[in-house]
Amino acid sequence: MSAQIWPPISHEQLLKEEEDSLAAELEWLLEDLQAALASLKSGLEECLALLNVQEPGTTLALSTLRSETVKGFVTRVGTRIVKGWQDKDISLRLSSLAPPRGQAAYPLRISSPLPLPQLSALLNLLNQALDIIDISTWTGDPRNGSFISGQLRLLAETMDESKAVMKGGEDV
Repeated sequence: MSAQIWPPISHEQLLKEEEDSLAAELEWLLEDLQAALASLKSGLEECLALLNVQEPGTTLALSTLRSETVKGFVTRVGTRIVKGWQDKDISLRLSSLAPPRGQAAYPLRISSPLPLPQLSALLNLLNQALDIIDISTWTGDPRNGSFISGQLRLLAETMDESKAVMKGGEDV
């Protein structure tokens, strides 16, 4: 099956019409992409707000991999653990080390708030992603396909790095 144009046009005019059609499609895609970037920016800002929680912070339950019973609580404010350093909310029990006399476990006391480097790295990466979106939308040329392509590649790398930080397992 073949498609023919009626009335017939010259090969040069056909190539020009194809080029115009592709340009119009690219323009439509770039405009549609701006709405998707705005939605992504909104989601990233929500994540950032959850990471930047201020006082009183977020209280998190501690448990072990083997049991779902609650072993203690910590409070996170921003990228730091702040509760558990003055009140004995964290206890450490090791099978290879007997606990102190009269206690079931070692109380874990931290002299100052405990920074969480993974969350700090994630916070930095989320801010970078928001900057990339802002540059793609406001500073650069949002109608330039090659510019937007480069920005999307950079954004994808930043988001992949963010996912790797969230998975953990490596030093940040």
